[in-house]
Amino acid sequence: MSVVGLGKKNFIFSNWARIHSCKPQLYFQPSTLDEIVALVAEAKSHSKTLLTVGSGHSPSDLVMTEDWLVNLDNYNNVLEIRRDPSGLFADVTVEAGMRLYQLHKHLADEGLAMQNLGSISEQSIAGIISTGTHGASPYHGLVSQQIVDLTLVNGKGEVVYCSSDVNQDIFRAALLSLGKIGIIVKATIRTIPAFKVKSSEEVVTFETLLEKWETLWVSSEFIRVWWYPYAKKCVLWRGQKTEEPTTTPRQSWWGTKFGRFFYEALLWIAVNIYPPFTPAIEKFVFNRQFGKVETVGDGAVNVAGSVEALNMDCLFSQFVNEWAAPLNNGPEILRSLEHSINVAAANHDFYVHVPVEIRCSNTTSTNEESSSTVQEEIRGRSTTSPGPVRGNNLRPYLDNTPKLNYAPLSDVTNSQLTLYINATMYRPFFTNSPIGQWYKIFEETMGAAGGKPHWAKNFIGSTEWAEGEAKEESKYQDGEMRGFATKNREWFGEDLEAFKRVRAEQDPDGVFLSSKPWLVKNGII
Repeated sequence: MSVVGLGKKNFIFSNWARIHSCKPQLYFQPSTLDEIVALVAEAKSHSKTLLTVGSGHSPSDLVMTEDWLVNLDNYNNVLEIRRDPSGLFADVTVEAGMRLYQLHKHLADEGLAMQNLGSISEQSIAGIISTGTHGASPYHGLVSQQIVDLTLVNGKGEVVYCSSDVNQDIFRAALLSLGKIGIIVKATIRTIPAFKVKSSEEVVTFETLLEKWETLWVSSEFIRVWWYPYAKKCVLWRGQKTEEPTTTPRQSWWGTKFGRFFYEALLWIAVNIYPPFTPAIEKFVFNRQFGKVETVGDGAVNVAGSVEALNMDCLFSQFVNEWAAPLNNGPEILRSLEHSINVAAANHDFYVHVPVEIRCSNTTSTNEESSSTVQEEIRGRSTTSPGPVRGNNLRPYLDNTPKLNYAPLSDVTNSQLTLYINATMYRPFFTNSPIGQWYKIFEETMGAAGGKPHWAKNFIGSTEWAEGEAKEESKYQDGEMRGFATKNREWFGEDLEAFKRVRAEQDPDGVFLSSKPWLVKNGII
């Protein structure tokens, strides 16, 4: 079966933020497993690389290629739903090109829901697994923690099944693969009965956030903070499962057509005409959206379905640099970043955009087979109980979060939690903002506190740590990635070597080694 003739020519792919684009030689959208297997065989015989892309929400250039580009939007059926007799979870098998928003609709029709979500639902199932997507919770970890098993087509054209107890090494590699060991074609997701989230949104000062740090992060099942450095305030969002009826959604100033345009126009002026205007914009927008008064313990309350509650409005095109570090190091990190932001503004060196998003996750694991623990997890559980019914207890080889000691959910403290800090810089009306100076300081601060970057974001690194072809420092564009090859070997150690072994075994001819310079710079090959 030849599928080369199904490929589109002259197709231009751009990621969501329009930071990067490419013109692949051929663009494919297979709709059957046979077509995917044949496509891998054809790529191998033609000495072409294959790169699989979903929604393109990653702002990185990891998914840029001049060879063959594959999109699985047409491979998106629900295959099976297996309900546990307890009624407390169901394992749902889907074709992995399905987008999250499509999955949400199917699950809702069955009275089910995903247990935890990231900020958006545009990504494909394969995409959220392959990039280490996470939410914001002291009980839940990476979204891949919900995965029971995977099926992939490797570089040899073989259809490979893997799970906690079958091909475990392949499973651990595939749970955060960056698309480099094969094409994920099927995934079984452990879902739970549909639930609503009762949330509160409090305005707190930066000092209040740090004062409450020790107890704040275990105070609710879902939790996130948006920090506005120039306003010296934060928004604390906390949510928990509830059976209460839904309420009218909160009003959003920037959610209106006028507010959104006005905000983006102000940012464009600051970026392109007068950067010192940035702090005033932040203060104005914060007051319009959240008000001026601190509301600790008395925030606005809302009840919504899980998807509406856990997803958020990402606003405009943006650069994103996100790192993970031990949560206990948070106050030190934030104090250091606050100082750097204030000094830079005083000297007119650079300005940051807001919010700086602060989240936590529980990425500790036992590295045990899921089947041995699931019955223990559901004992005494109700449909509104906090925490996960895990699909697996394995840590992906390329998990960038710190290795912390596991503890039962009842004993979780800050010591078990990963801190995520997300430094977003907007691109108003798709014009670039300067990011180099800010991101350099951000990375130095996070690295010194035991942090590592999110693989699929706009990290920069250093020519000192990168490998492969390098340029003189003055030749790099603002914010252009250098890489982290030597640091990644130090950070990931044997886990990186194990990933590379699996990658070589599953793809000996390099069918999935697209974006090769990126992989070399970061030590994947």
